Amino acid sequence: MDIEPIKKRRLSEYAIDELRKFIANNNLKEGSKLPSERELVEKLQISKGTLREALRMLEITGLVDVMPGKGIFVRNLTGDLVVPLSSWVTRNKEEIYKHFEARLILEPEIAALAARRISKKYINRIEQNILLQKSHPETEVVSIIRADIEFHRLVAEAAKNETISMLMNSLARISFHGWKAALRVEGRNESAVQEHTQILSFLAKRDEDGARTSMREHMLHSIRLLKEQGLNFLD
Repeated sequence: MDIEPIKKRRLSEYAIDELRKFIANNNLKEGSKLPSERELVEKLQISKGTLREALRMLEITGLVDVMPGKGIFVRNLTGDLVVPLSSWVTRNKEEIYKHFEARLILEPEIAALAARRISKKYINRIEQNILLQKSHPETEVVSIIRADIEFHRLVAEAAKNETISMLMNSLARISFHGWKAALRVEGRNESAVQEHTQILSFLAKRDEDGARTSMREHMLHSIRLLKEQGLNFLD
């Protein structure tokens, strides 16, 4: 009998498992409120940062909603990544539309500014991020989405403008539907990695026009893929 190697897991992954069990064992329904962050930190004996990472991943899957000042609520007992993509896109059309409309306005110019100001440190960090995203199998949708969000956050940080970084962080935090929409399309992670690599090449060359155009094309490619899933917008 072969012995399977023990895979190292992040504490946040254990926390995710425990939170799923808590929801199931307590028969919580959609809209039910979970214990506060403070209570969960104490029960799980993890740091606040680890808990928030776990909650972030559960938000991506659609299992919970974290509402600042109000609490943590069960959103969908199965998580919306199991819903057929075309149906899911139709159901969340307005939010996805607003998400990509905002990013199409912001991110090409952010990329151009990053090309002007990027440091070697951020070139290396973005390169490592791309390698990480490339390493994830297509079935690891949540990990792919997290890596994709991190790529765009790093580009914003490379622009060395705290207000821009704050805007991107807010967008990443409040608009999960938009982030995961295109990456649920089969094969999108592979093409996204190629596009991220191209954007990085322009950033590394300090080519502002190239970075701007490349980022815009990256956004438009996602929009075209979603149009094929029934999302008609930006015509």
